[in-house]
Order: sequence, then structure tokens, then C-alpha cells
Amino acid sequence: MNIKRGFAFLTFAVFLSGFSYAQQPFTWVDPAEMPGLVHAQGFSGIGYNRFPADAEGKIRDAVWNLSRHSAGLEIQFMTDASEIQARLIPTSSRLEMPHMSATGVSGLDLYVLAEDGDWQWVRGSYSFKDTVSYTFRINPGPSAARKYRLYLPLYNGVDQLQVGVASSSKLDLLPRREASLPIVVYGTSIAQGACASRPGMAWPAIMGRLLGREVINLGFSGNGRLETEVLDYIQQIPAAVYILDCLPNLVPTNWTEEDVKSRLKTAVLNLKEAHPDAPVVLVEHAGYSDSFTDRERELAVKQVNRWSQDIYTQLLGEGVEEIYYLSKEDIGLSMDATVDGTHPTDWGMQQYADAYAQLLEDILD
Repeated sequence: MNIKRGFAFLTFAVFLSGFSYAQQPFTWVDPAEMPGLVHAQGFSGIGYNRFPADAEGKIRDAVWNLSRHSAGLEIQFMTDASEIQARLIPTSSRLEMPHMSATGVSGLDLYVLAEDGDWQWVRGSYSFKDTVSYTFRINPGPSAARKYRLYLPLYNGVDQLQVGVASSSKLDLLPRREASLPIVVYGTSIAQGACASRPGMAWPAIMGRLLGREVINLGFSGNGRLETEVLDYIQQIPAAVYILDCLPNLVPTNWTEEDVKSRLKTAVLNLKEAHPDAPVVLVEHAGYSDSFTDRERELAVKQVNRWSQDIYTQLLGEGVEEIYYLSKEDIGLSMDATVDGTHPTDWGMQQYADAYAQLLEDILD
């Protein structure tokens, strides 16, 4: 799909009220203005959000608000440009958090597909103000068009977004592929991306690159609670596999054994009823890196993981098929791989992604 200059002029005019910048000989496009151009999204026609508008009032307000964050969403395109610019107007003025940088909370992240089939990171210069702006340069410029993927902010929303290249260059936005079903992740702040340094380093994004699969990120910070209202929407998304990684938000300090086991079992059975042939992965709490000095937290992890193991064994005994398990030991989160004892650094995110990829390669083979 070639982006014509006439369309670029229309986009420029539409955004004059939102963006303030000097006119340049650039072609600018807004991917949300045309259907099917926002990747890793479970529903169509919802802008840069993760749940559709009719979810408001049906799911808890906290989950609804977090679903306005663009975690996991991607824009993919082809261009022969040696300079790519991107800018967004975030929905929140909170651009960073005490334990997470602005580049992860509100930033963009660009990767290019190399000749060997691997995705390579593209360094960008950036400015964080009312408008978040990035400039990515490729030196020397490509002799032919290359494929790029642009990851959107993890802990902020996108009100308006533009991607631009010099008008003398080609820019083809790529629609979502229909060939294969996505991996759907339902999780907590860790799945949403805390505390990756940039969006492409959240473990669902890394895993997607490792497996060559689209990954839909439905991580909700502090609110991954296996709620039936949320699962009702997740069930609407056909998937190659469903991942349930919610135990960090269901620890015994706040939840009873009965509650946790009931939610785990109900979640699996509901997904299997809607999609009998789709694999479901139950994931243990990966643990806290300060367990040596906080015995209460260490015991809480052991307890909630034991409950999870009980339900997994029970479901297998009841003949539920195509369910899998990822343990704390499988993830192998290192002591120094978190920011605050809970949320992974980029290193921790890589450990998560590697463990998932190893399991899913066998499941999806």
C-alpha cells in the first residue's frame, strides 16, 4: 500500500491542531486513520487502545484505564528512507515513573529486519515534551526498502501519532497478517512492561521477535486478576495460544487459596470452552529477588505457586487437554534482574522471553 503525497497533505492538515512543528519536505502518516495498520491488537477500529469502547463499565475502571495504554502495539512499514521520524501526543502528562524511565513509559522503539532475518534495534534521538518526538537515522542509507516495526509506549496512551520520511522516499504501511493466529498474553505489570527501558524490551515483544509471531499484550499493572469480565473479552480473540501469567497479582497476602484456585480453574475452563483446540499456558510467580531478606514474600511465592500446581494437576486429571505449565524454575529470574525486587530490568525481561520461547516453540511446532 503506497502512501501518496495527497494523503500526506491531508494528514498534515488534520494534525495542525495537535502538533506544532516547522514545515518540512516530509511525508507524514497516521496509521490509525486506516484500518488494519495497528499490529498486535485484539480488536479492530479501537485506535491505539487494547480493549474496545464497549468494555467500559463492564470491566473494572482500573483495568479499563490501563487498557488505554498502548503496551505491545506495533506499527510495521517498509521504507528506503535513511531518516525516519515519529512523534506522538501522549494521553497522560506523566511521562516517567520513579522506577521506570520515560523511554519505557512513554517512548517509541524501532527495529529493522536485517538480511539474515533477525530484527536489529535502531538507535533514535528523542525529545520528551508535550509531544514525544523521535528521529531515527540509518547510515549509510539502505539501497532498497527495508521492513521496520515501531513499538508504542508501555505505560502511556497515544492520543495522536505520526510517522514521517522525506517526501523523496517511499513509505508503505503494512497491514496485519492473517496467515497465523497471535499469542495472547493476560498478565500483570510485568507483562505490560514494567520496568523495561524501552517498549521493544518488554518480554512479550522480545518473545514475539524470537518466535516470529504476533503477540497481543493484555498485561494490566496491579490488575491481572483472572477476572471473568476480562476473560470474556480475551475469549473474543482467536489465538494460537493463551498465556495466563497473573499470579504476581494474586499472592496470599491479599487472596485466599479458594479464590486463587477458583480463578485459575475458571479461567482455563472458560478459554477451553470457547477455543477447545487452543493451548493454554499456566505460569508460576517468578519470585522476588529480595527473598533472602524478606521471608514473608518468599513464602507467599511458594504458596501461590503450590496452589497453581494443584490446579494444573487437577485439570490434567479431569482430562483437560492442551494445557501447559511454566514454572518459576523454568523462568529462572536472576537475583540482579529486577529494578525493585519485583519488576524486571531488560536482562530480566530477556530471561522471561527466553523461557517462554523455549516452551512455545514445542507447543506451536
